[in-house]
Amino acid sequence: MGDIRRRGAVVLGVTGLVAPLTLALTAAPAQAASCTTQAGPYQKQVEKFLGRPVDGKQSAADCKATQAFQTKHGITPNIGYAGSVTWGVMDLMNKQKAVGSNPNKDGKCPVNKGRIACVNLTLQLSWIQDGKKLVYGPVPVRTGR
Repeated sequence: MGDIRRRGAVVLGVTGLVAPLTLALTAAPAQAASCTTQAGPYQKQVEKFLGRPVDGKQSAADCKATQAFQTKHGITPNIGYAGSVTWGVMDLMNKQKAVGSNPNKDGKCPVNKGRIACVNLTLQLSWIQDGKKLVYGPVPVRTGR
């Protein structure tokens, strides 16, 4: 009698584990995050970066463009809100683009010392160069005070 009870408990236990898994695997995929209608504090800057008309107001097209950028760069939540994280990524991209492949344009980092790590405190970028040749970077850094 005890053997039958154990088998019944095992069957119920396995069913209890398999049923939720089956439901989870057959459920419809989650819907994409919907766009927000609220303009963020960096709305104008984000619109300018994305090449949208700069009016500081959130439109459906602004939201879709911002949402696509957020999705591409792994920013969550990706609801099209022009917040500090989204603008921070865009600002970093602008800084990296500005210095390009020559972050030592101003010549403040020595070029006659062999391989050296350099930091631009104003732009908060760091890179490694060997003589005049850029070896790595530029990458973002946080130097504090």
